[in-house]
Amino acid sequence: MKKILTAVIGVLVVAGAGVGLWIVLDSSAPAATVGKTKITASQINNSVKTIVAERKTVSTTGMQLAFGSALNAEELNYYIISTLLADTAAANGVKVTDAQVTTREAAILKQEGSAAKLKSGEVSASIASTDFPGYVREILYVEALTALVEKQGTSVSNSGTAVQGLVRAQAAKEGVTIDKKYGTWDATNVTVNPPATATSTTTTTK
Repeated sequence: MKKILTAVIGVLVVAGAGVGLWIVLDSSAPAATVGKTKITASQINNSVKTIVAERKTVSTTGMQLAFGSALNAEELNYYIISTLLADTAAANGVKVTDAQVTTREAAILKQEGSAAKLKSGEVSASIASTDFPGYVREILYVEALTALVEKQGTSVSNSGTAVQGLVRAQAAKEGVTIDKKYGTWDATNVTVNPPATATSTTTTTK
């Protein structure tokens, strides 16, 4: 699963992780805004609930998993980056269809070997199964934007930096604001930094 997400992780820094209990936040307030798009606390809570529930369905031995405020920050990061990638793609005339997402999902399942292995990979990467299509769409956006900048003359070795630059510029243009309960927005690295109280991930042993 980590290989599957290389396209996204290699371009956009994933938020750090920490330990603690799952924190339920006020679902009526926006967790963040990207331009005119509001990301609600309810969206974050639903994803986190699914992640926590799905961790109980597989062996998590040896997995580094985030909890509490750090997990909330990771999920908020997913929603923000998903929005920014879609907007960056639209601004550059790049489209990703539902059919492309479905085809890539099938290819990933085949690559993983079974639904059980895919589920284990999702848990290890803290991806809610309900959000998996969104992650696949992110991968396709990154691939398409990478192809675009390379076509425009950017070298393969610098294409990741160029794509991150496009997303950074889009974020600056639209404006990203985050409820401080979730952490802070790092405009340079295009990522959510979890609250200062959050610590590192934990490696599970059972």
